[in-house]
Amino acid sequence: MKIGFFGGTFDPVHPGHIHAIAEAKISLGLEKVVCIPAKQSPLKTTAPTRDDHRLNMLELAIRDYGFMEIDDWEMTREGVSYTYDTAVYLQRKYPEDERYFLIGTDQYKSFEKWHRHEELLDLMHFVILDRYSSEPISDDRFITINQPVIEISSTIIRDRIRDGEIVRHQLDPEVYQYVKENHLYEA
Repeated sequence: MKIGFFGGTFDPVHPGHIHAIAEAKISLGLEKVVCIPAKQSPLKTTAPTRDDHRLNMLELAIRDYGFMEIDDWEMTREGVSYTYDTAVYLQRKYPEDERYFLIGTDQYKSFEKWHRHEELLDLMHFVILDRYSSEPISDDRFITINQPVIEISSTIIRDRIRDGEIVRHQLDPEVYQYVKENHLYEA
């Protein structure tokens, strides 16, 4: 089976995430994509929203996509989430499957900073979801797929909510309702 893996803090999950996952499924012929919410990214300095809120929002966002599922393995661990540790876990869990880890162009540009980054490339295929960047990527260690991207930023969503600006148009309706009901990201 060809399986894609898409990690992130999903704080909050938004249509840009879902769009990227669906486009990768189509481009690579993936049979399923597993979303892996991180407990704490080693490259981010601020702590994310509580795990249960991020997990609940992610469940709401993928509910209508039968090929998407969630693996909360990183959330059950203590400390920082390193992709290397997750890749070892996924290799054990899916030993007979073709594994594709989906990353954005921005993540590719910081890949050399990732924990044990060279060893990661031996554990699974890494796929760059290229946003039609002006700088073509020609790194043979990675698969690159060009795809249309919906440019939405979780950071901007959080900032706008804190500032009392509208964000309804940037979130799945049920995720938006969840954010409002739980007073997430408010000042």
